[in-house]
Formats: sequence, C-alpha cells, structure tokens
Amino acid sequence: MIMLEIESRFAQSTQIMKRNLKYTLVMAASGLLLTALALEQTTLAQAPAGPADPRLGSKVKFTSEQASVQDIVQSLAEQVGLRYDRQKSFAQTDPLCRNWVRNVAIEGKTCNEALEQVLKPVGLRYQVEEGVLVLSRQDEGTQPPQIRASSNSLPVGKGYVTNGSAPVGLTPARVLSAQEQRENFDFLCKAIDETYASFELKAIDWGEVCRRYQERLDPAASADQFYRLLFQLVNELKDTHSSLQNYRPAFPASGPGLTVALFQSKPFIVAVDADSDAAGLGVKPGWEVLEVDGLPVEDEIERLRPRLRACSSERAFRREACRYLLAGERDTKVNVKLRLPDGRAQTFRLRRTAGVSDPPRQPCSFDLKEQRFVQFGRHPSGLGYIRITSFDAHEEVAQEFDQALEALRTAPGLLLDIRDNPGGYGPQRIVGRLLQRPTLCAISFIKNGPSHGALKRQDDILEPTGPWQYSGPIALLVNDLTGSAADLFACYLRSAKRVVTVGSTTHGNLSGVAAFAVLPCGLVVRISNGYICDAGGKPIEGNGNAPDVIVAPTISDFLAGRDPVLEKAVALVRAKSQRN
Repeated sequence: MIMLEIESRFAQSTQIMKRNLKYTLVMAASGLLLTALALEQTTLAQAPAGPADPRLGSKVKFTSEQASVQDIVQSLAEQVGLRYDRQKSFAQTDPLCRNWVRNVAIEGKTCNEALEQVLKPVGLRYQVEEGVLVLSRQDEGTQPPQIRASSNSLPVGKGYVTNGSAPVGLTPARVLSAQEQRENFDFLCKAIDETYASFELKAIDWGEVCRRYQERLDPAASADQFYRLLFQLVNELKDTHSSLQNYRPAFPASGPGLTVALFQSKPFIVAVDADSDAAGLGVKPGWEVLEVDGLPVEDEIERLRPRLRACSSERAFRREACRYLLAGERDTKVNVKLRLPDGRAQTFRLRRTAGVSDPPRQPCSFDLKEQRFVQFGRHPSGLGYIRITSFDAHEEVAQEFDQALEALRTAPGLLLDIRDNPGGYGPQRIVGRLLQRPTLCAISFIKNGPSHGALKRQDDILEPTGPWQYSGPIALLVNDLTGSAADLFACYLRSAKRVVTVGSTTHGNLSGVAAFAVLPCGLVVRISNGYICDAGGKPIEGNGNAPDVIVAPTISDFLAGRDPVLEKAVALVRAKSQRN
C-alpha cells in the first residue's frame, strides 16, 4: 500500500493557499491495472449496512486468484439473495471499485464479514436499501470542501487535487479579477506539473509551455477568454483523457449538409443531405474537399486546432478536425472547393443549415443479431463475427459478449470488430473468455510522487474467465477511431498473442487513470496520472496499437460498399483455421 500526503506544495509557489492543506489522497488506480492503493486501515471503520437485513448474516464463500472489487461484491450479494446496483456503485466509487484483489479466500464468513474484508482495505463501504446493495466511499465527508461558484469572484485558497471521483455540481466563476486569474493559472500549472504522468514519454517541456501561456495572460480578459486560454493550455498535453470537465469553449457547429471523412489522409464527402444547397447543386459523395473559404484543407485544420479538444495522436485529431471542416455559425455561407471524379475543381457557395454529422459506418453485408453494444452473426465463410461498438457499460457489454460467444461456440474462427469503438470501461472479463492461461497483458505506470519521473510499475496479468474459453484463431479489426478501453482491449489481446490485428493504427489514447484538479475558481480539470504499455513495454498512449496487417480502405471502397479490412481478416483466419 502506498499513501501520498499532499501538503501545501502548491501554496509555496502560487500563494493560492492561505493555510496549509494536508489530507490523504488514495492513489487508487484503475482496476485495469493496479492492486489497491489504500488509506491506512486503522483510519477506516465499517459503515453501518443501512437498514438491518437478515440476509447479511448468511454464510458466503468466494475464492479466486484475482478478481475486481465489483465482481466479488456482486457474487457475495447474489449468494444471499440481494441485488447489487453495479451502475450506481461504479458512479460513486470509480476507480476504487475496479481495483484488483488478489488471492481472495472467503470461507465460512457471513456476508457482512466478507464485505468488510473486501471493502475496508480499499476505502469503501456498503449500504443496503430495500434489498439493493450499493457501494460508496469510506472517506466521504473527509474530502476537501467542494467549491460551488457564484456569479461573483471567489475567495482564493480552496483549490485541491483529488484521485477520487470527479467533483460534481461545480460551475466556474463568471467574474475573475486579474489577480485571481493569475492565481488560478499558477495553481493549474503546478497541479499538472506534479500530477501528469507522461511528460517524459511525450518529451513535453512543461515549464516552457507554462511560460508561453503566462505571457498570454491578459488582465482585461473576461472569464470566458481566460477559460479558453486554460483549455488551450491543457491541450498542450495532447492527451484525450486530460481536459476541462465543466467548461467547453463555444464552437459553432452548423454545416452545409455535407458529411466529411478521411480516406488515405484526404477529406472526402461521404454523405449529402437531401434538402441541402449542396444536393440542389449536384454535389455527390466521393468528391474531395480541397479548400474552405479560400484556405487549403491543411491550413483550415490548423485554424481549427486551438478551438477543438486535443487528441492523443495526430491521426485521431485530423479525423476529428475533418468532421468540423465546414462548420460555422448557422445560416452563414461557406465557399467549398471540391475535386470532382473527372479531376475538375469547382467551388460551391453553400448555406450552413444542419448540424455536424458522424460519417456513416460501412453496412454489414450479412445478417447480425442486434444487441445494445454487441452485434454478432455468421459470416458467409462460416466464421463467427462479433462487433463491439462501445465498452460504455462494463457488465452489460460482458454479458452481451458472452451471449455472442455462446452462439458462435462452434465457429472455426472469430472476427472481432472494434473499429470506431471509442472505449468505455475495462474489458478484462471479455478478454478472459479468449485466454487459456494467466497471461501478462499490459504494464502500467502510475504517478507516485511529484517529480516527472516518479512512476510506479504494475504488471496486469489476466486470467481465463467464464465457464469455457474460445481457443480458435481470431482476427481483430481496428482503425484510428479505436480508442481508450478499445485500445486497451487491442493491447491485451495483442500482448497475449491471441489475435492477428488488421486495419490501421488505433487512436492511441490509453493513459489509464486520472486525477482531478479543482481550481479556486470552481473549474475542474481532469489530469491523466498514468499510462499503459503492452507486454513488451511499448506505450500505447500516443503510439496506438499498430496492426499486424495494414489495410487502408479507399473512398472507392466506401462508395462501392466494399470492406477490404474484413475481407483480409476473413482470409487470414480461414487460412489459420485450415492449418489447425
């Protein structure tokens, strides 16, 4: 166990804190990565279990070499006939509830005793209300006071950093004096300096960055102008998971009814609204965007950079920027220069009357059973096909995957499609269905001190899960929109050597865990305080998971309804299954 005491380090350089603040922060990392990092057990006491429930006195048992807190609690609750509210518990206790507990051995204990054994070391407690068990933090009420901004300027000296859940209900102050702006700026610079994990990984000179932005501070700036400056400051980390949580700069997001997507690094029209000016003028999908209001596409992307949230990789940012390439104020007009299929260039003046749309996904050419997060079916080749569109609901996604895997149990090979999957929560249980033995699947590094190099290593060893494990060949389909938990899913399976990956390099946003800086003005900033590597030690953050076989669809493939990534994956898995 590691306990980090944060004393008034920020006050020494910023004079923000008027008195020393000293409190214990639990460096509790994601259950994806770390063993529990806990408060001293002597300071914890089991909270009352809500209204007395006789079922808590029933005997339970649970044994496992490794399991998450959530999974253990759910099993214990089910054994005595209680329901467990996993979603509410997650919302109140993430990331503590995702900690791994190793060598669990519960035998001959009551449910109450077992829950205390599991929850007490990681700073959690439980409550039972009307037969529903819910987790909460043991340290509730001992955290630094949350700041609730008013319409007036706030007194300084109440900023803090927490590794717990993101503070809620805060609204940044709408009026700040020049002195308060400088104090909040200094506080954020110091908080990021001591909390962010990837300075050395990304070769960021944070001192130089802060000096540049300090020069841009304007005593006459409005609160909105100041917050936009902080938005751009955090963007300098080039980290998808580091961002302002309760403020987003206004950005005009109306377009002329044209949807734009990247193919081989070039933007093309992929959809045209039927009632748009563009449709009336004959604009068609497949035409390349060359200029926007006289600016070449590359210049327009650079113009958008300070206005859009940063991404962990340039490829991901460019794709996002192309979505907003034609955006502006509603009912204004934009001049768009397009290259037609015959090579001619033509400029169209179009009115912005619609929102900005996501590019349509390539339709599947065979029948799939639809679920909320997981679709599945048999490819005409006889291979099983499973598409996971999101990991946004931990338990529900795992359950849906179990149903898909059971239906495809006899398939000679699997095609796992996580293209366009933006992530969500940890996919360990799903990965375990595809493993035959305990396997080192990732290595994490988490900040455990204020210096840039103060990082603690943790090996993430996953074990087989479920009643049986699929052992056939698998292809994993990925692209540059595969990110966060989906990036982790790819990292796990690649490290375990369970898949051949096909497509293009993933987003590469895998910083893993977060801390939250609460500024004196009420602004909340998420800061990544860890990053994840594959089993070979290569960081995924910024780099992504490079495919074993690169397949880059063209605009011609899209227009013709072809899916060359899937076609290549089918060929690879069929060849391997035949060899086996």
